[in-house]
Amino acid sequence: MADPEPMNALQKWRDRFGPELARTVQRFPFSVGLVTIGAILFLVELNGSSNPADDFLFKTFATVELTALLAVATQLAVESRVFGKIVGWIINLMGLLALGATIFLENMALGQPFMWVPILILLTSISPTLHFTRKHDGRRQQNLFWWMNHRSIVSAIVAGFAYLVILLGLVIIERSVSILFGFQLEHLMYRYLLPLAGALFAPIYWFATIPKASEFRDDELNKPDFLSQAVGFLGLYIFAPFLTLYALILVAYAVQIVIQQTYPEGTIGWMVIGFICVAGLNHLLLYPKFMREKPVVAKYLRFWPFLAIVPVIMLIIAIYIRVAAYGLTPERILLLAGALWTSLIVGVGIFNRLDIRLLPALAALILLLVSFGPFNLEIWSIRDQLARFEQNYERWKEADDDDEAAQRLRGAANYLLNSKEGRTALSRELEIKGFEFDGEISREKFAALLGLPDIVPNNRPIEFVRLTNEEPLDLSGTYKFYGRVELPCCSQQLGPYEFRMDDKDLVVMRDDVQFSRYDLTTWINQQNLTVTTMPENTIKITGAEHTLYLNLHEANIDMDPDMARKVVRLDFYVFEKQTNGAD
Repeated sequence: MADPEPMNALQKWRDRFGPELARTVQRFPFSVGLVTIGAILFLVELNGSSNPADDFLFKTFATVELTALLAVATQLAVESRVFGKIVGWIINLMGLLALGATIFLENMALGQPFMWVPILILLTSISPTLHFTRKHDGRRQQNLFWWMNHRSIVSAIVAGFAYLVILLGLVIIERSVSILFGFQLEHLMYRYLLPLAGALFAPIYWFATIPKASEFRDDELNKPDFLSQAVGFLGLYIFAPFLTLYALILVAYAVQIVIQQTYPEGTIGWMVIGFICVAGLNHLLLYPKFMREKPVVAKYLRFWPFLAIVPVIMLIIAIYIRVAAYGLTPERILLLAGALWTSLIVGVGIFNRLDIRLLPALAALILLLVSFGPFNLEIWSIRDQLARFEQNYERWKEADDDDEAAQRLRGAANYLLNSKEGRTALSRELEIKGFEFDGEISREKFAALLGLPDIVPNNRPIEFVRLTNEEPLDLSGTYKFYGRVELPCCSQQLGPYEFRMDDKDLVVMRDDVQFSRYDLTTWINQQNLTVTTMPENTIKITGAEHTLYLNLHEANIDMDPDMARKVVRLDFYVFEKQTNGAD
């Protein structure tokens, strides 16, 4: 018998100290490699001076991290023989290209990159159990789904707890070394070691603890461990009673609506979807056989979908009312997606055919359809609002005193004016109707072209956009710096100047005499409210013999879609020009 070949030093170190790491790398090579690259990019990004909002490193980091999660899903599917290794690698490479395209190109027509996160998490949860053919035992596949996710979620929680322990340990070490020896290690600890632990070691630990489908045994759900029993107890004695009570509250609320003949605005949608989501989660908690054998659990799992019928009907009516009155927006499309998901889950549950894999599978499929392609959240909303604009324009044109048509017309136009794509579509529509204007369409140009009345509907939610300045101020010449002003908390005095907000105006007093009254509407119209940075970060105010430059640090703008924009908070630095020079 031939003697075994001697191992080199690296192999000896690996076999002695890192067998788990070696097995993890062999099992998830693509994921481990991408997470390592992502950790390096994260450290460079964290310790560099680039802007993460539109920076190449940040986009690359997001792409590799999401692809790493996709690679985990494909590896689990390969281990379950859903498809072969070659197909898995092809999916990984195609996924890398698709994810990179949606993140880097930032094209609204492609879709919404942030939606990849929930979609990939849901796909990962079902990837080992994608056998839906008759030759595979459906009950065993559901048991495997429950077992895999139960252990994977627990291991993810443990990984998060381990990271917190590392955080606490590094803080104690850094403080102790600083106090006892005077060494300052905070930069090393908090800018390198702690981020490395979160971006690299925690994910790899989770990879190492994900169970294999081959380790599953049919009696796993018949002989529960302590943790499984605790989870079942949580579902039976806490979630189930509260969900039943909440369903009865929603039914009572429906009865009140029928009696009073009034339907509430903006409260039903997320209440019902949240209820169904928690009910679905509880269905998963109570699914194991050792729980289903309890008579009370069996009855609950059979009848909870019937308790959801009335809330789902309320949800559908609420969405119809909102869409009919105000049109589609990304939030309402998500509500529509949630309504479709809840209706399908409840419908299947009523006929006692609810496969627990359908809970994440349907959610992932629906989110994928409304997030990418020609019917994604933004494009669908723009198309709908443009159609509403055209429809109500004809109605408003024929009847000048039709306040409802004018209100809907303005609401559609306000939504379209919020994005570059919407403004382009609105400009094209106005040109078709014979309107002429210079440059990009704005709210003031639109109001001047159509002469719409200032209609403000009641009970509209207020949304805000916060703009921040991340560009340096170029001051050529000699300036006097007075300090920082934050409005509208109160009027603020800086030297001879006093600043205060008065509705849409910034009022500046000098030596108790009005120096200027600046209409902030002009400045708002120069901003792109679809991003969070200021393209115009300086306001120039000229008065008698003095010129002020206000360098804006941050601003909050009232973003109610059916109202004129209004600055509700300003944070800026005040400079007074002393000598001639370039602005």
